[in-house]
Amino acid sequence: MKKYLFFIAILFSIVATAQHEIVYNLEKGKSYPQNQMVTSEQQQVVNGMPQEITTIITTETDYMVTDIKDGIYYIDIVIKKMSSETKSPMGTELISSDGPASNSMNTIFKNMIKQPIKITMNKHGEILSFDNSSQMEGLTDDVEMPQMQLLQVEAALKKEMDAEKQSSNYQQLTAILPKEKVAVGDSWFQTITVNSIASFEASSSFQLESVSEDSYMISSTAILKTPDNSSTNLNGMEANYSLSGPSSGTYTIDKETGWITNASIKQELDGNIVIKKSDTMPQEMKMTMKTQTITIIE
Repeated sequence: MKKYLFFIAILFSIVATAQHEIVYNLEKGKSYPQNQMVTSEQQQVVNGMPQEITTIITTETDYMVTDIKDGIYYIDIVIKKMSSETKSPMGTELISSDGPASNSMNTIFKNMIKQPIKITMNKHGEILSFDNSSQMEGLTDDVEMPQMQLLQVEAALKKEMDAEKQSSNYQQLTAILPKEKVAVGDSWFQTITVNSIASFEASSSFQLESVSEDSYMISSTAILKTPDNSSTNLNGMEANYSLSGPSSGTYTIDKETGWITNASIKQELDGNIVIKKSDTMPQEMKMTMKTQTITIIE
């Protein structure tokens, strides 16, 4: 009897310490879907005046593997549909890539998804190259808007769609896998870039929580904090900012492909922004800000 109990204990010990290589194993010619809904709730107090803004951004995306060379994946990111809904004291604004052309921003969204983003990525999800130049072309085609306003909108879009900024956003979701084999309970760390009022880096901790027959369950935690004395340019005005808050997430990873089948990520930032007085801003403007952003992936 003791021998059987000893054997069972050894068996469970082996299972508990089993090492797993969690990497991408994608196939050429196959498409891997990733649909996202990002809900951001922002509470601001500007010079003593409170306001709340909620933004919901949804995207339907396919990652098409066009080639595999020397272990590197060549992928076309095809955004099939994109929409943004903003609720504020001014009302609700809805922009959609399949919305009516009477709303000029609908046309811009439609133009944004005409061409794919081309990336290369290794088996750990690190993005090695990122090319969205085709996406940037023709952003304002067929858009009816006063010329000055059109130029301002185009400039703002190109700033937000900067390749480096977009690449870091995508890599926050692709580069979550460990570089070494891990057992249940093991942790690893990745550096992430947070794009808020400005961009800053943070270290995120990941842990393999459990393993099922067809999935890996991974959790993540991070403490986000802007560097001391951070400053940025907001619409041509110099601003100092201080933001911090926790981030956490849960991910279900397909065992066969390494692809995220679903995920939930929560990020909070709390702090203040001070816009310095200038020729266009005769008085210093102080703003406190608290945001909660929840990303759901299916």
